[in-house]
Amino acid sequence: MSNGISEVISIIIGIVITLVKSYLFLFISIMTRWTLPRIRIDQLLNLGWKFLLPIALGNLLLTTSFQLFYYKSKKNT
Repeated sequence: MSNGISEVISIIIGIVITLVKSYLFLFISIMTRWTLPRIRIDQLLNLGWKFLLPIALGNLLLTTSFQLFYYKSKKNT
């Protein structure tokens, strides 16, 4: 009898935790939307082209060079 009650309690706790996480996520997203200023599309495009793209290309070059040198040094030993 005790085993059935503990299973029900664990299911209820799981449902409550899921609901709390959902409401917390919604609360954070709504508060962020209310407090931060709205970004115009030209600002977003400038951010993407002038800031994020060079970072992504640098990350790609750094990762590729690391992979090449790492595997080349591993192959020689």
